[in-house]
Amino acid sequence: MQTKDVTIRLSSTICHPGQDEETHEIHAAGQYIKKADRVYLKFNEDQSGNQIQTTVKMGEDDALIMRTGATDMRLPFVLDGERHGTYGSGPANFNLIVKTNLLEFIEKEDGFSGSFSVNYDLIAEGSVLGIYKLLFTYTEGTL
Repeated sequence: MQTKDVTIRLSSTICHPGQDEETHEIHAAGQYIKKADRVYLKFNEDQSGNQIQTTVKMGEDDALIMRTGATDMRLPFVLDGERHGTYGSGPANFNLIVKTNLLEFIEKEDGFSGSFSVNYDLIAEGSVLGIYKLLFTYTEGTL
């Protein structure tokens, strides 16, 4: 297992039906972990004083984003397919369908920098909640 400290940038674009597109960017110190030919990014977010731990498991054909803390979320991705996910905040928990439209993982030759992008539709009870575009980039070193 390889582990390195990395700087992570997450750019997200969200388009909810009938609303203007939203963009967000997060910069965080985190960890790059390579275990059994899989790459993981782990980092913590602070949202309005609430802590959320995020783990991103990246691959060429599938991936998984897990968040725990103030928000609990499990979003599995498979290229050109659908998977069941979950989202919870406090007592409210929702089952979701994650329809992956684009999945791209690029690891640079140094092994400790790269990018992961995923575009997906989030569906609950047969309705599209939003169209999401996420781009994670990571480089060796800390903020």
